Amino acid sequence: MTDTTSPEQLLTPLNFDDLANLLAPLGTLNSPSELHGLLCGKLAGGATLSEINWLLEAVEFLDFIAAPDEQVRIALSRLYHTTCDQLRGQFNLKLMLPDDDNTLNDRVRALSEWCHGFLTGFGSVDHQGKRVINEEFEEMLQDLANIVQIQADEEDDEPSAEADYMEVTEYVRVVVNSLYFEFSAEHAEGVNPASMAPASNQLH
Repeated sequence: MTDTTSPEQLLTPLNFDDLANLLAPLGTLNSPSELHGLLCGKLAGGATLSEINWLLEAVEFLDFIAAPDEQVRIALSRLYHTTCDQLRGQFNLKLMLPDDDNTLNDRVRALSEWCHGFLTGFGSVDHQGKRVINEEFEEMLQDLANIVQIQADEEDDEPSAEADYMEVTEYVRVVVNSLYFEFSAEHAEGVNPASMAPASNQLH
């Protein structure tokens, strides 16, 4: 089968609902937020992650009950390419979270799942003991671990709670970008971004 997905399509961002609607019928227990966090954690942690390797890891992580179809594969490829592109863009990263039409409780839970996925991905990168994380970055990682434990009050819809959520979300973005620019394979080894170009044609 010939892949007709264009580079422009692969760099078209997905939103939370798009991916959730694709994944829900397949019986996965992990949310789009946790999946995106996992990808960002691997990239920020220094993984040399090709598109094909990402697809294999994503399918394993999501543990589908039903087999994913071509639409899902394209969506996972889009997630990979848009995330790589955003991380390279210095603070252009958009966390995959439910939009503002959702309850604050749902958004806080998704942010918690995102941070859990990030820590899982970051911790999974094997540096054979060579990665040195200083105190500042240790504190950032601990902050993310603390966010995993956050729960919103079901009754709390005060403007201050909304502002707190936005502030924490922005802080997570800053932390992720800081870790990416410190530990990513691209920055550590001078990887040419062109070498991470779309590899979709290799899948068929």
